[in-house]
Amino acid sequence: MRLPTVSGGSGPRFARHVGIAAPFLLCNVDSDIIAPIGSSSISGLSAGERVFEPLRYLSDGSENSDFVLNQEPYRNASILLAGENFGTGSAPESAVTRLVAFGIRVVIAPSFGSVFHSDCVASGMLAMSLGEEVIVGLADWAGANPGVGMLVDLEQQTIECSGMEPISFSIDPRIRNKLLLGLNDLDEMLQHTENVRALRDEDRKRRPWIYDRRT
Repeated sequence: MRLPTVSGGSGPRFARHVGIAAPFLLCNVDSDIIAPIGSSSISGLSAGERVFEPLRYLSDGSENSDFVLNQEPYRNASILLAGENFGTGSAPESAVTRLVAFGIRVVIAPSFGSVFHSDCVASGMLAMSLGEEVIVGLADWAGANPGVGMLVDLEQQTIECSGMEPISFSIDPRIRNKLLLGLNDLDEMLQHTENVRALRDEDRKRRPWIYDRRT
């Protein structure tokens, strides 16, 4: 049997990213907080400006200065350091869409909502699970090194921060392959077309009566 041909797909890719990491270690942040359903009470907000809307704005529509993404340099963050159970809730796709619109490329948390995690893969955003202590260490580094970029390398499966030893991580090989090659579900299935045909041809030789039946 021939191995599937490896080629690029039609979806967004992720290989490596350098960006500012924002520490947001609150646990159980669900999609109703990340992307509330319905229209905004504040007019003129873009999708990226609406991410975390209940936490990001006060009742009068002004910014909440205590919220991390309203602070410098985290207004330009593209890596989010989050708490456990991130992205659960009823609207995970909207949550991913707004995070991407803000500019987030990587979310690192101890655990994720399963549908949210799948939607991240489809959007080319890396949702990576690490231990809580490791994430706290990264958050401490981000706080002590404001504006300094963190490198997340999916090819090497490492995180690099200036002055720290590289941190190794691992993700499901299938998800890693999909992100590196930009494969959506259909692209992934099409990679196995030749194998499926070969299996069918072999089965036809073994059991020709199944394929030669007339209905």
